[in-house]
Amino acid sequence: MKISLNFLKKKSNYSGDITGISIYWKNSMHGLPGRKISEREFDLKIPFTNKNYESLSFLKKSDTTEIVQGIEVRSPFKLVSVEPQLPASIKSGESIEFNIKVSAPEYNYSGPLVLKMVPKPVEMVHVELPDIIAVNGEKRVKVNEHGEVKSIEKGSNFEISMQMYRILTYNDTVKGVSVNKPFEFVGSEPKLPFTIDNKSSFVASFYIKAPEFDYAGTLELIFEKQNAEQQSASAPAS
Repeated sequence: MKISLNFLKKKSNYSGDITGISIYWKNSMHGLPGRKISEREFDLKIPFTNKNYESLSFLKKSDTTEIVQGIEVRSPFKLVSVEPQLPASIKSGESIEFNIKVSAPEYNYSGPLVLKMVPKPVEMVHVELPDIIAVNGEKRVKVNEHGEVKSIEKGSNFEISMQMYRILTYNDTVKGVSVNKPFEFVGSEPKLPFTIDNKSSFVASFYIKAPEFDYAGTLELIFEKQNAEQQSASAPAS
């Protein structure tokens, strides 16, 4: 049986002023209002929402779950406890509230409180693309002037943009795109099918899933055009 002995505690004469609370997560910082503290140990509630769904969908990882591996408190404060227990997984669009107990320094303190939420370490893959080739039937065009070297989070996607007039012509309709293994085509902007309907310039972006391992070699984007019969059949009646 747990018996509370709070009535035996002496009244605290501790006095502190937290002027602001800064919370760091990856490359961003979030602020919470400061507060007065009258006990050396005090509780904080830290809300966390996984907003991966707000990112451009094609650039997201296939698994958008965020994992908070740990929470660190900058000196002179000390972390006493965290609920729920870490590591904690938060799915895309979901929220969680961390209940944190913090110990203040022995002296009366006035100043900021800084916390760092530590993500689970990510695996990276190294991708070297000496050539990016666009393919339309027997026509092959080199897209990049120079080779590209990328360090990409494993399971994530990257973007290739190109001027479509380098490989296709005005009024062509692209109905499909494929890429060579070990890459995987994810999507495009504009979305498929799309028609090259601007006579001066037409730039499209293609989103490619990186391989699960380090890779050096050529990336080929193979375009499938809609033929004339299909194009005329899909055109709106005048």
